[in-house]
Amino acid sequence: MQQRKTITAVIVVIIAMMLGSFLKNIKVGFIIGLALGLLANGLLKSN
Repeated sequence: MQQRKTITAVIVVIIAMMLGSFLKNIKVGFIIGLALGLLANGLLKSN
């Protein structure tokens, strides 16, 4: 189960980086990337 959470967190971070790079507005991309990064961190820390 821990391996599945790790893989999901990595995929969320990759999606956040892709969204941030494709958006024209850098600030919006940064905010979305930060939010998805925090979500991925929550997935890793939860039991």
